[in-house]
Amino acid sequence: MTTDPESTPDVLSFWFWFENNLHRFEHLEDQQEVLLPELGEQLQEVDEGLTYEISMPDEEGVRDLVISADGVKEAFPAVMLLIDSAPDLPGWTFTPFRQRMDLAGCALQFGEQELTPDDFYFWLQTEDGAIDLIVYVPGLTEENREAMMGASFVLLDMTLGEFDVTLKIRYIDFQPLPENPEAEDLQPLSALPDEFDALFDALNPE
Repeated sequence: MTTDPESTPDVLSFWFWFENNLHRFEHLEDQQEVLLPELGEQLQEVDEGLTYEISMPDEEGVRDLVISADGVKEAFPAVMLLIDSAPDLPGWTFTPFRQRMDLAGCALQFGEQELTPDDFYFWLQTEDGAIDLIVYVPGLTEENREAMMGASFVLLDMTLGEFDVTLKIRYIDFQPLPENPEAEDLQPLSALPDEFDALFDALNPE
């Protein structure tokens, strides 16, 4: 259950806390075991559905704080309130929701398996103007389904972006990867962004 951020002062309280702890974030690698749980607690004072990601510093020393609803639609307003209220702080940018990433060459740990996005396949279909998605996961079983689905949702957010995954897809299912996915007209996950965008645009012409 999420809270209504409009009814609480916690958005401003979060930024007050963040700004007053900037000096600690300058030494994040040394303080992360204490500081990151505090950051999570402060965010969940705004809405218990919120989570975050912090980037490594870029070439100019700027970090990005991504505030995520973790795919919970009811927490989206809280994310936007936080971003809209974000102060202008040197060394920081603030981004709503997990964004699409270039996953070329990326390897992810799924339990005991190290997998790349091209190890996953997908099937898109439409019905009544809505988009449904099936993701085919290598090594998926009933025993590991819960853990693999959680990791697969994170991978989907990285592939399509959290906003599109949560608000533009009606139904998402995860199935075990068949032995010969190409023979069943499935496509590797790396093709999903272009295929999804083309399908969404066709269903929603300007």
